[in-house]
Amino acid sequence: MIDCVEFEVVAGFGGNGTVSFRREKFVPRGGPDGGDGGRGGDITFVADRRLSTLQLYRDQRVRRADNGRPGGPNRMHGAAGESLMIPVPAGSVIWDLDDGDPEEDPTLTPAYDLSRAGDAVRVVQGGRGGRGNKRFATSTRQAPTFAQRGQHGQMRRLRIELKLIADVGIVGIPNAGKSTLLGAWSRATPKVAPYPFTTLEPELGVVDLGYDSFVAADMPGLIEGASTGVGLGHEFLRHIERTRVLVHVLDMSADDPLGNRDMIDEELRDFGHGLADKPQILALNKTDDPNARAHIELLSDQLEALDIEQFEISAASGEGTRELAQRAYQLLSEIKREENIAEPDDVPVLRPEAQRARFEVDKGDELPIIRGATPEWLAETLDLNEAEPRAEFFDRLSRLGVARALHRIGVGPGDLVQIGDVTVRWDGA
Repeated sequence: MIDCVEFEVVAGFGGNGTVSFRREKFVPRGGPDGGDGGRGGDITFVADRRLSTLQLYRDQRVRRADNGRPGGPNRMHGAAGESLMIPVPAGSVIWDLDDGDPEEDPTLTPAYDLSRAGDAVRVVQGGRGGRGNKRFATSTRQAPTFAQRGQHGQMRRLRIELKLIADVGIVGIPNAGKSTLLGAWSRATPKVAPYPFTTLEPELGVVDLGYDSFVAADMPGLIEGASTGVGLGHEFLRHIERTRVLVHVLDMSADDPLGNRDMIDEELRDFGHGLADKPQILALNKTDDPNARAHIELLSDQLEALDIEQFEISAASGEGTRELAQRAYQLLSEIKREENIAEPDDVPVLRPEAQRARFEVDKGDELPIIRGATPEWLAETLDLNEAEPRAEFFDRLSRLGVARALHRIGVGPGDLVQIGDVTVRWDGA
């Protein structure tokens, strides 16, 4: 199962504005009529219930939205670029790798979490279309000979991880009987065989109790060192994060079942992400084996000292499995009830969002820096090597208040300033 991919997403670039003038018979001074470019397409991720893996994206190629079309003469606006919808399975978590690698820094939080079918999020936004020369005509500049370039679309490198959405996770060492238990609980048909790592990917099954149901997941067997990447555990430990209840299956016919339990719990603690804090039920499995029965009697005091709810079961024969399922459902219902209970005084207070400043000016370490969507957009899309668009650029920044802000921090004409990725010699009033 492909459950982790990385690829780059690139939104569409805005179309360029056009320089054009009306040239019609009997219209001696038609004036500028260049149209604006179209906006670039966005890229949106949407959770699709029909998908169960990230197989579609195993090629990890760059995903691009369409660019906006350039403007035309006669004030014709360019068409907007078509946005791209990328379907992913429900339960997908999206990380922005520009913020860091989550495998190297466990304190990082995902950028987006599409936990339910239908959830959607725009991950990159298309660039604005450039303005045609008609938009720059004024009473003092009636025939502008320049237009604005289209803005670049946003680019991000993302990691998409699939975390299965299951209510109950079945954990344990290889061959503990996890797959057999899932088969006894549901109509799932996981592969069962007496050798390690029979379960190579998580299996889901719907456990129907007659009056209600829940989803259980059989996790691949964990071994010592799983939290650091040993065996198969590191690839699938993240799937356990979404579960609310863990059923820890112990092979009571093994030589040291309690030692196996301690090892699994230690791996859950080392992996972090709250796995060790999830409520657990111990399933003392293989009671149809005389050795398992003997172990249960021999370890009765130690089992009691664990202070964890326990059920004696035989997943192979079905003995005790329904009672275990009923208790898992009951515990799951209690947890869901607690999650849905709101405090009586917990009344939301709606306040207007604080307005963001149109720009910010910072002295910077080497050069003064101007930050803000409008200044950065103008610097990127106007040709500052030409006199007309350069004059338009500084005129607009002055009207925005940038000149006064720069003057307050000691910037004067001729000083270099940084605006986005553009370095320019300040020439404002």
